[in-house]
Amino acid sequence: MRKIILVFLTVVLTVSGFAQKSADVGIWGGTSTYWGDIEKAPPLQTFNLNVGAFFRYNFNARIALRTSILTGSFASEGYVEDVPFEFRKNAQYFSVMVDINYLRYIMGDKKTRFTPYIMGGIGLMDYVYQLDAVDVGQLRSINPDHPHLNGTNVTSIDPSTTVAPVIPFGFGVKFSAGDKLEVGAEYQIRKLFNDKLDNMDDPLSFEKNNVGVEYSDFWHKNDWPGYLGVFITYKIFMETKDCPAYDRKYW
Repeated sequence: MRKIILVFLTVVLTVSGFAQKSADVGIWGGTSTYWGDIEKAPPLQTFNLNVGAFFRYNFNARIALRTSILTGSFASEGYVEDVPFEFRKNAQYFSVMVDINYLRYIMGDKKTRFTPYIMGGIGLMDYVYQLDAVDVGQLRSINPDHPHLNGTNVTSIDPSTTVAPVIPFGFGVKFSAGDKLEVGAEYQIRKLFNDKLDNMDDPLSFEKNNVGVEYSDFWHKNDWPGYLGVFITYKIFMETKDCPAYDRKYW
């Protein structure tokens, strides 16, 4: 977590050093969503609080670069191969994304009060992977030949910190609430290149002739975490006053 915060601050300071027109800082709050190995689980069956912050540099009225950090919980309860399974854990998320506005938009401009937008970029997720005695028993019911079991003597798997790359993308809408304030709502989903978020690491894999056989390879992992939330943004300036040329540049 400390490393993620350090990277976040470094990016913010670096971008701030080169910015000459305008930028925003914001706070974010909402819930996490999950799609993965667990089936028959409503995506919003529980509210899992997640909060965060972001820094956004506006290149023009259409394109912005955003760095953000989120932290909170993920949880789900359902079935894997008709065996009951559930998980709950905390996770941290850092990303760098490009926001593309559908309409011309400048915060504080009465002619451009709102816009839908899409986003995409790269990121990292940090969380703990572990299996307690109950989880191991359930995994054994799902697949007794799973490589993690290594026979009948395994009763649990010790927790280990996992940092996995993600490809985030999503959509949202934002509204100008004054000269320097903005409110909005968005949904982000991400391709997670790891199958350990739900503690079901490739549950149908097995060993054959002492060689591991994967059910899902690196490019087809099953965990797709997401975030649904609202945000408030405050506009800041890198110069001592607004740039009139920038305010008129709608691109």
